[in-house]
Amino acid sequence: MERTILIVDDDEGMRDNLKDILEDEGYFFHSASNCADALSLAEKQRPRVALLDLKLPDGSGLNLMASLKKLNPDCICVMVTAYADLDSAVAAIEKGAFQYLQKPVRTLELIKVLDRIFEILQIREEKQHAEKMLKESEERFRTIFESARDVIFLKDNNLRYTLVNPRMERLFNIPAELFLGRTDEEIFPKTRGDQKPPGETEVLKGHVVENEETRFILNQNKVFHSIKVPLYGNSGEVIGLCGINRDISETKKLESQLIQAQKMEAIGILTGGISHDFNNLLQAILGYTQMLLLEKSEKDPDYAWLQEIEGAGRKAKELIQQLMTFSRKVESKLKPVNVNLQVKEVVKLLERTLPKMIQIEMDLEDSVHTVNADPGQLDQVLMNLAVNAKDAMPEGGRIVITTKNAFLDEMFCKNQVDLMPGNYVLLSFKDTGLGMDPRTREHIFEPFYTTKRIGEGTGLGLSTAYGIIKNHHGIILCESGPGSGTTFNIYLPSIQANVKPVEKKRKMETPMGSGETLLVIDDEDVLRQLLSRVLTLHGYRVITAANGEEGLKLFKEHRDAITLVILDVIMPGMGGKQCMKLILSEKPVAKILLTSGFPEKNNVEKEGAAGFIEKPFDFGDILRVIRETIDQSS
Repeated sequence: MERTILIVDDDEGMRDNLKDILEDEGYFFHSASNCADALSLAEKQRPRVALLDLKLPDGSGLNLMASLKKLNPDCICVMVTAYADLDSAVAAIEKGAFQYLQKPVRTLELIKVLDRIFEILQIREEKQHAEKMLKESEERFRTIFESARDVIFLKDNNLRYTLVNPRMERLFNIPAELFLGRTDEEIFPKTRGDQKPPGETEVLKGHVVENEETRFILNQNKVFHSIKVPLYGNSGEVIGLCGINRDISETKKLESQLIQAQKMEAIGILTGGISHDFNNLLQAILGYTQMLLLEKSEKDPDYAWLQEIEGAGRKAKELIQQLMTFSRKVESKLKPVNVNLQVKEVVKLLERTLPKMIQIEMDLEDSVHTVNADPGQLDQVLMNLAVNAKDAMPEGGRIVITTKNAFLDEMFCKNQVDLMPGNYVLLSFKDTGLGMDPRTREHIFEPFYTTKRIGEGTGLGLSTAYGIIKNHHGIILCESGPGSGTTFNIYLPSIQANVKPVEKKRKMETPMGSGETLLVIDDEDVLRQLLSRVLTLHGYRVITAANGEEGLKLFKEHRDAITLVILDVIMPGMGGKQCMKLILSEKPVAKILLTSGFPEKNNVEKEGAAGFIEKPFDFGDILRVIRETIDQSS
């Protein structure tokens, strides 16, 4: 701190004496002989300490003191007076002077007074600095407190609110003054899930409570993550608590969606595995049934029964196809599709099949964007939703199908699993049926989940739709409530493309073989025998192997005679793809058809296979593929 003093005295000797004392003690000074000069100096220097003679040529020291304090209210003045003016000096103290000194001034007395003055100034300066820092701290706290997106509140040791921030006011639409002095029970009677969170009583015992979840029934049943800490008084006792609540409703929603997605993925893997094994069984059932039908005439009494078995097998095949669709194992034949055209075609069919008391309306945007989709699978989604809607409207009702363009931003997509921002086509399917409660909505996309009675449904309609839309990189969302109907909103990514007309393929006749040798490698005995018999009846020579190792050995023995290899992908021991690699290393131009209960067509041709046949297959289909593959130039 600068130790500068203003000396005002008309006695030059007195001024010199004071200067000598101050210089020896390390003080700095300015001096003047009258009020006018003193004020002129004060306007420039703003002195903090002044030694004033009580009587000056152009006025009194008291008036000068008043003027100095106007310039600087913190200025400390000491009056210097003769013995005869002692009463006036005492009066000056009453008017604001710090102290008075009698002439002649004694050095020790002067130094003591000045030391006290500068101690006071030091304390005052430190106090002002502390007050400034406190004010800045309070301003920072106030800024954080008022602008925070989290709820912040203070309570006393009776759990009555003493302070709440604007976020809490906005959350409950309650002004701050209605919180203050009241408890949660008084503010939220029977509307708050946790009337008195047990964590708050622990905080009042001096504990910090973290990771507490508080659920408010108001405001869409929001969920908050809460942190609460004790507030202490000057003597160390707990006088209340501070709570910070962060809205984690969206996070909890996303966690729930992630858990649901993981559960659906796990179910998908399970159903995919079951479907593969079941396809092998169906292949045998359908294959032998078709063989028996070929050997019998239509007049045979067993012919009709065999047709029933074949029909049941085909229905089972369709059921497995739905399971494979749900598990996203079915290959989607994607191409540019106009959603409006698909909707119109499906509505034509629905108008003929749905009960007459169900009305169907369309609200289709004319300039709807093109999507990359499998038309057949998209039709299947709409049909499955229609069947679901029909069952929800036993007394009749209305279906409204809407299409429009939509842009999904990051805010929307961050609350959905595996969804990217961008342009989409929204296909909305709404019914006026019974609706669903939240518990039912949580399970509707799970396979085999149904609210129908036994024998009235498989529970695969919505799960199939879910799998198809996921396979199209889209999303299907459900909005429903008891008595308010159900709306399914489907978002499909849009593309820039024109829709080309569909070309119908001409059905080909079943071709025959010309004595070519085929190697069939499959671990299922029934399938090997069945395929061997069918191929033999259609003009081929057949060699069979029960596993990859045996098949590779037979290929090496008959490599020049074998025209085509039919190879199962999934086998114990050496798998089909490993076997294929070794066969191709022996004979790079070897022709290999892979078969599997899993659709893998997109990958196998890149790995060296000539083609892929999905189980269960019809005889006509596999015979045509075999003939086309053999006839292809090497």
